[in-house]
Amino acid sequence: MRRLPATAPLCLLAAICGCALTGCGGTATQGTTTLSSQEIEREEHKEESAVLKQEEDAETTKSRELLSEIEAEKREEAAEAAAKKTEQQAKAKAKKRERAAEAKAKKQEALAKTNAKAKEEAANAEVKRKREALSKARQKTEAEKKLSTGSTVTTTPTQPQATTPTPATTTTTTATGQ
Repeated sequence: MRRLPATAPLCLLAAICGCALTGCGGTATQGTTTLSSQEIEREEHKEESAVLKQEEDAETTKSRELLSEIEAEKREEAAEAAAKKTEQQAKAKAKKRERAAEAKAKKQEALAKTNAKAKEEAANAEVKRKREALSKARQKTEAEKKLSTGSTVTTTPTQPQATTPTPATTTTTTATGQ
């Protein structure tokens, strides 16, 4: 339904009054009055069309503005969602790198412990080997002494103490029993 502008009734009233005055004066004819009422109707119709067009243009402008606001909001929401997704991906990558670094550190620590233990065992084995070699060398020298002197030698090896080393005690007996 078309709405009439607020000025339409005033224009209609002015047209009717103008026609009535023209008809009362006696100078106007019936054909001219009809023609002028048609012109008035055309003018009113033009005014109504212009007002309706302005209203439609205003509504179209409002609709376009509303649509652009909605589109802007959608773009902003999409950008926020993309940023959130990127942030979550970055956090996941950081956690993955952190776990990998922790695993690498644990692996290196275990390898270092294994290497340290192997070095310690090798050092202990070397010390033991040297002690055994030293012990054998002592026994050999004492056996050589025994052979060169012709007497019986009994050796009792003792373990060195940490505070003061003590030499091994030896007992010599002669062939005659003294």
